[in-house]
Amino acid sequence: MAKIKISNPKFMLKQLKANGEAFKLVSTLLTKTIITETDIFYSVSSDSNLKLNELALIKSVKDYVIKNNIKAIAQRKNIRYIDKAILKNATFKNDLYEIDLKSAYWNYAYKFKFISKDIYERGNDTNKISKKARLIALGNLAKRSYEMEFNGSEFGKSEIIESDNTQDIFFKVSQKTDSVMTRLKLIAAKDYLFYWVDAVFVKSERAKNEIENYLKQNRIEFKTVKIDKILKTNGYIKVWDKAHKKPRPFMFESLKTVDLTSVID
Repeated sequence: MAKIKISNPKFMLKQLKANGEAFKLVSTLLTKTIITETDIFYSVSSDSNLKLNELALIKSVKDYVIKNNIKAIAQRKNIRYIDKAILKNATFKNDLYEIDLKSAYWNYAYKFKFISKDIYERGNDTNKISKKARLIALGNLAKRSYEMEFNGSEFGKSEIIESDNTQDIFFKVSQKTDSVMTRLKLIAAKDYLFYWVDAVFVKSERAKNEIENYLKQNRIEFKTVKIDKILKTNGYIKVWDKAHKKPRPFMFESLKTVDLTSVID
């Protein structure tokens, strides 16, 4: 059966439907695959902006886990990817800091031996691989596929397929990262503002110093960014700093579920 890459899956689906040809559609965050009796058509989302070597890294992580039958146990219901203090609407301007763990998910995946040294080093090549691509490579282990069949005249019910054999590897890494972020929240105490995946925001020199000391003692790599201003409103938190041309919005209230590929910076 031939496998053919296409750029416009919507057009292909429209043509198959008009011709009364049966097919199965399998959709994920990054791909759409259309399976007919004779061919397999696939496309990669243009919205992902991923390079070919990044797509290769994503595939190699999944292939490595499956080939080596790697398993993990995680308490996924207790994982928080984002968290904030109970804050009144206000503008904060003094002693603001962001402490960002360096490649936390990727580093823990290697520490837990979920990926090989070769894959780890390829992923750390920042000239070729983005932070987004590394996170997608791990998130792909917990992806959901949506399947729907067309019998030539009508569609059947859609079905959700979980990545049962690999998803707990991603959640184990998420759980470990979240446990570190929760500890940093406790260290910051009254000076804690919020954390977002693997970055914590605080409002005092004391909190910054104590968090940095804890991370150094535990050999966790990080970088600290001085924040110019933080605005808290009912719908979002907005952050200004010299490292970014535009203020960064953090939309807590609008997120019912967290897609990590959309919340990382």
